Amino acid sequence: MRRNLIAGLLIASGLALAGSAVWTMHSQGSSASAPLVQMLPSTDGGGALQPRTHQNPTRQLAPTAPGPNDVIATLTIPRLAIAGAPIFERGLDSKGGMLIAHGYAVTHYAFSAGFGSGNAVLYGHDDIEGSIFARLKDLQPGDEIDVAIGEQVQRYRVSTRVIVAPTAVQILDPTPDVRLTLFTCWPNWVDTQRVVITATQL
Repeated sequence: MRRNLIAGLLIASGLALAGSAVWTMHSQGSSASAPLVQMLPSTDGGGALQPRTHQNPTRQLAPTAPGPNDVIATLTIPRLAIAGAPIFERGLDSKGGMLIAHGYAVTHYAFSAGFGSGNAVLYGHDDIEGSIFARLKDLQPGDEIDVAIGEQVQRYRVSTRVIVAPTAVQILDPTPDVRLTLFTCWPNWVDTQRVVITATQL
């Protein structure tokens, strides 16, 4: 009986130590803040580009975050004959590439600012799936861009249009002002560069 008691104590001690080790590993793993990898993609499904780290904003962790099929807003650009185009929110895939909504739709990058609170980044296809941003390069300073969130309409005015390399991931960076950054691949069917439109809120 004494032998059984000692064996039982040894087993209990071993289980306690093992449990402690598992808890320690779990605690260390959950406290490590691994940076997200952010890439500027080819919006026609081309290869991933130069990665950079990006901090995970708390807005992405909100329990009321929209689902993949939820339209979070609509986009209207009179010069491009875009009227009420649906905007979906997308983040990153398992390899760190930016996801894009399918069809004639615009994508809001989930790790950029929300509308009206900083640099809200929008992107769309230029030569496939409806090619919603096929004529993005035609926008001129002063052109109007409207984002409707329910009954609320935010109006923006185009301020700049630039052509950049696919590695120009700085266009995704936060800004102190309220703006939209819209981009797509360029030239059409070649997609070696990006056309980037910046619009400031009125």
